[in-house]
Amino acid sequence: MFRSVTERVTRAVEVLLPKATADAGCPPDPYTQCKEMSGTCFCRNCSTNSGCTVVCGAWYSMSHNYC
Repeated sequence: MFRSVTERVTRAVEVLLPKATADAGCPPDPYTQCKEMSGTCFCRNCSTNSGCTVVCGAWYSMSHNYC
């Protein structure tokens, strides 16, 4: 009796609240990486993928004051 009630309650919760599936990996926290070369500031946008690898875009120039 008790097992049957618990199974029904568990099933009801599963129906009402869908299972959360989390990818094993790192959060994709985006950031901007900058460096100064020859008086010009260069930046690129980076983030971390689900495999915990940092992925960055192409470098682009910014104003000197940004760095």
